[in-house]
Amino acid sequence: MQTISQLTTSISNTTPAPQQGMQPSSMQMQQPTMQNKQEPSSQLTEALRTLFKQWKAWFKNKMKTRDDDFDWSFDMVLVWARYLTKKAITQSEFNRASELSFDQDWMPSNAKEFLALVRTQQTNEYPSAQAAFDNACCQCGLIEDQYVKRKWAHVVVLETANRIGWGKLKNADNYFLKTFTNVYEQVISEHRDGATFVIPKSHQVEYERTVVKPGSEADKNITEQLSKIMKVAV
Repeated sequence: MQTISQLTTSISNTTPAPQQGMQPSSMQMQQPTMQNKQEPSSQLTEALRTLFKQWKAWFKNKMKTRDDDFDWSFDMVLVWARYLTKKAITQSEFNRASELSFDQDWMPSNAKEFLALVRTQQTNEYPSAQAAFDNACCQCGLIEDQYVKRKWAHVVVLETANRIGWGKLKNADNYFLKTFTNVYEQVISEHRDGATFVIPKSHQVEYERTVVKPGSEADKNITEQLSKIMKVAV
């Protein structure tokens, strides 16, 4: 059996290259109009055509259906492409789902199952909007010292708090959750597409305790000061 890389190489040699000038982070149209905002890009349809060919070579007889002429035809490519466009699939999501599909016993039977390969996996990577909101409000209200440190549930929670403003979040109630969720989902989308956010290390000076050694100059000074205090007390 050929490897996936071999299949990809052999098929790509017979498949037209996708059009240039498309956004690498998204497989949707760059500036959709009211008439064509749900129409998929040529880049997406071409990527699906290539993927279907790879599946036919990999899954072989498992691709056989009662209506082969339609189920894996270009008409079905358009059905998948329109669904994935509507769901705003990104380039990184498509690539990851394609990779994961070859680890399955059967190829995805529809576009929803294909997208679930990557989005179901990603769902557990981030706290829910409510959990993120509670964590952000709590951490924004803390005053750090050597004993108290902020504990962010995820780097995307901190990034969301930075964009909204800590002052707003520390006094926010659940009426603000919708606003928080809109920003939070945007941050997650950017993080999935490769954006890097960082939780900086605290600049708090660490507390140190210095032990006075018996017989040292410091010990003598302390003893002398204590003696003077005792005399005054008497």
